[in-house]
Amino acid sequence: MSALENPVYRFGSFELEPAERRLSDAGKSIALTPKVFDTLVLLVERAGHLVSKDELMKALWPRGYVDESNLTKHIWFIRRALGDGEHDSRFIETVPKLGYRFIAPVTRASVTLGPPPPLAAAAEGAPPLEPPLPAIDLPVGLAAQGPGAVVPPPSAAPVNRKASQVRWITAALAAALVVALVLGWWLVSAPKSAGPTAHQGRTVAFVGFSNLSRNPKDAWLAPALSEMLGAELSVADNLQVVPDELVRDAGSDLPPPATGGYSAQTLARLHQRLDADYVISGSYLITGTAEDAPLRVDVALQDTRTGALVASVSNESGIAGLIALVRRAGATLRSKLGAGSADTETLKLVANAQPPNIDVARRLGFALDALQHYDAARARDELLEAIAEVPGYAPAYTLLAQAWSALGYRDKALAAAEQAVQHAANLPPEQRLQTDAVVDAEHADWAKAAEAWQALAQMKPLSAEYRLQSIDAQTAAGGTERAQATLSELRRLPGAATDPRVELAAARIAGALDDAKGAEQHAANALQLAQQHDAVGLIADAQLALGGARTHLNKNEEARTGLIASIAAYRAIRNPRGEAAARTKLAQALEYLGSNEQAREEYQRAMSLDQSIGDLAGVAGVYRKLSNMLWLQGDRDGARTAARHALELGRETGDLSMQSWSLQALATIVSDDEASDEVLSEFREVVALNERAGHQIAWPLTDVADVQRMRGELDAARATCARAQVQAAPLTDPQFAIFSGFTCALIESDRGNADAARAGFVEVIRRVGTGGDMSYRDNSLMMLAQLDMDDRRWSAARERLQAASRGFAAAEERTGEADAEAMLALCEQALGNTAGRNQALQRTRTLRQAITSRQEVYVVDIALARLGDPAQSDTTAAADKLLALAGDAERRHFIGWALEAKLAAWESLRVRDAGAADALRAQIENTAREHGFGRIMKLLRRRDGATIEPRAL
Repeated sequence: MSALENPVYRFGSFELEPAERRLSDAGKSIALTPKVFDTLVLLVERAGHLVSKDELMKALWPRGYVDESNLTKHIWFIRRALGDGEHDSRFIETVPKLGYRFIAPVTRASVTLGPPPPLAAAAEGAPPLEPPLPAIDLPVGLAAQGPGAVVPPPSAAPVNRKASQVRWITAALAAALVVALVLGWWLVSAPKSAGPTAHQGRTVAFVGFSNLSRNPKDAWLAPALSEMLGAELSVADNLQVVPDELVRDAGSDLPPPATGGYSAQTLARLHQRLDADYVISGSYLITGTAEDAPLRVDVALQDTRTGALVASVSNESGIAGLIALVRRAGATLRSKLGAGSADTETLKLVANAQPPNIDVARRLGFALDALQHYDAARARDELLEAIAEVPGYAPAYTLLAQAWSALGYRDKALAAAEQAVQHAANLPPEQRLQTDAVVDAEHADWAKAAEAWQALAQMKPLSAEYRLQSIDAQTAAGGTERAQATLSELRRLPGAATDPRVELAAARIAGALDDAKGAEQHAANALQLAQQHDAVGLIADAQLALGGARTHLNKNEEARTGLIASIAAYRAIRNPRGEAAARTKLAQALEYLGSNEQAREEYQRAMSLDQSIGDLAGVAGVYRKLSNMLWLQGDRDGARTAARHALELGRETGDLSMQSWSLQALATIVSDDEASDEVLSEFREVVALNERAGHQIAWPLTDVADVQRMRGELDAARATCARAQVQAAPLTDPQFAIFSGFTCALIESDRGNADAARAGFVEVIRRVGTGGDMSYRDNSLMMLAQLDMDDRRWSAARERLQAASRGFAAAEERTGEADAEAMLALCEQALGNTAGRNQALQRTRTLRQAITSRQEVYVVDIALARLGDPAQSDTTAAADKLLALAGDAERRHFIGWALEAKLAAWESLRVRDAGAADALRAQIENTAREHGFGRIMKLLRRRDGATIEPRAL
């Protein structure tokens, strides 16, 4: 291809190669989806000129109409990839209503490739080669330790990190299937970064191999070489290989190695970030396109502490000889590292983990490259082809499980992992036990998983990884004491005091114990340690965990600041999955701050990021949170639409948890319209689905109780709610106890047990104060005010209602604010405060116009009907409106609301039509007695002898 046929565009530190489908920043590749890449090319080719929206859309989607929002999303992704901020751009200018212009200076050139120099000389300034290192013996095991307190770390010291052995199995399975434990707010949804791990032997980091031909067809070899050589080194117990994802984070802003390896300065930075004793870098060149084209691989082994070049290894063969080449290079590196020679049986088992032929190696290399660039769909396709060629190759199933998991298909991920277990008989015992542990975790058999991870920790006593996994499994199984004991063992490992992951594990344990302040402290400790070691990926993880803890403590402004920093850190290392998780958590903090429009924008950005990497589970999760937010805002239709999208994605991916939540949300939304037999049946179906899946049933049981309450089945509602409270008691997330406690208090109020209801609402407020949804506090204040109004304690009721209204307004919960203002208007009237009544009435009417919910707004409509137009005194019209509301409520099976409306109508009719009032009273009494509405019965008796209050002042 000629230079004119293969243009290269350069702008800033970026290089765009359309023919190679490659965008890079300072030599580091940036992943873009095909349409986003095409959009960038169209703009760069016309740099300095306006490109209209119509022109872009016709070029990108020539076969049909696509909504303009797709183009807007592509532009946002480009700006994000180029490092632009949220509100400014150095590269793309938006021309309002017309299109876009690429405004950065662009140069056009071509690249002429030459043969690579041999990797034979040391890097500039590096000391001469060192002799092989002496072997180091590991201790047989660690003495059992008792549980220790969760304490802040001491001052920082050098950090160590390790990797699991035979990385085809371990790294992929651990990343894929150790699912985020649903323990409450303290666990963030972002994937855990690998971190510093203590090790008394030697840690080795593969910093990558340069593709000297720059042919994308050969890109598979770089990740394949790192994985295959890592497996070769892992046979030595005194060598630990740093996880690839950690190395990518640490090297994201470093220049590529020169001939002979890295400079001393770069080695020092790698040592600070990874605490790896040695780094391995290199290059490779495939000459030509023949099936067995010549291949040369050059490898440099450097000591990060001294800068010495320990070994320089060059190997040549045909491409078909790759596996033998790796075996020879691995033996040389083990020898230079003083690892000694492995026994024949061990080498045979490791050989079983290597690709069986070059075609499978190529498929797995491309799959690894795709996973590193968050393109799980491409990885899946490559792995399915590899499995079709060699059906019994366990590592391919392992990576396939990771790909399915990244795409959100949990059932398929589990199936692939189980296939890996079935085909793992010829792998080393450690790897077989790892696959068992991960599958146990995916089945939510946490006790069994914890036993497996503990057995692995005994097998590899210096492994922090296994103890970290064990802590999460023990916590999920409810064994926080065991988790603390394991944490104590972990803290005794050399170097663990400076490992940010240890502090993050301590934060998760604190969260499981409802120790929000402790979780915040440990997350802050983790952030400090990560910053001291300039570990950007762990900095982002710690900031995300800290943000989650602070939102739980209602420190939402502090959480907002930290989460914005987390987003910037994830963007710096080009981790869209982590950025999506941070944006989702930021949206929650903004929601709690009452900035719902900004929260919606962050949810949409998070969804776009999840869509860009094909994470359907992530998209469904954002829809779930959006549905919650819209429901609280009174947007019933929007909440239902979001819940339906979440249900569709849950069914597509086989996610039972998401299906259960979505069905529950949709039933809740429909129950706002009617408490029908169908709605009750749907909630019971959710209970059954959760029981089959092994999930908690406290929440759906509470929903069943609430529907039974609305239907007037108060005895059944009380029994169901009591069962829900029993189910909620052992759960660590306080929201379950709060929701069930609030609903049970409502039931007691309806039954006329005012003292029990008051105690229930006060307890809800207390629980919310220690960390919970503030809407339950405000709703409880409103219900306490209702009880005060029943007792004619108007001043106390007004104070509670004003506080509730302020709380709802601050959170932009329009329905709750409208309810509180409506009740406040009635209260002000009883107190004779005309101005206060009119102000509350006007606010109620304004809010009512924007509310589409039904059941929760009856209190508003009843109050508006009772108060009517203060300038008029037509009680007959008021009674007619109230009776119409009662009839509507009865048709919807809202027995309680029907009685409330009839009670208000009875009070209106007593002024002018005693006969009609008596007939209505008898009807109210019969219905209330039949269904057990003791509160209504008490109000009837109290008001029988009361002076009839004037309707208006």
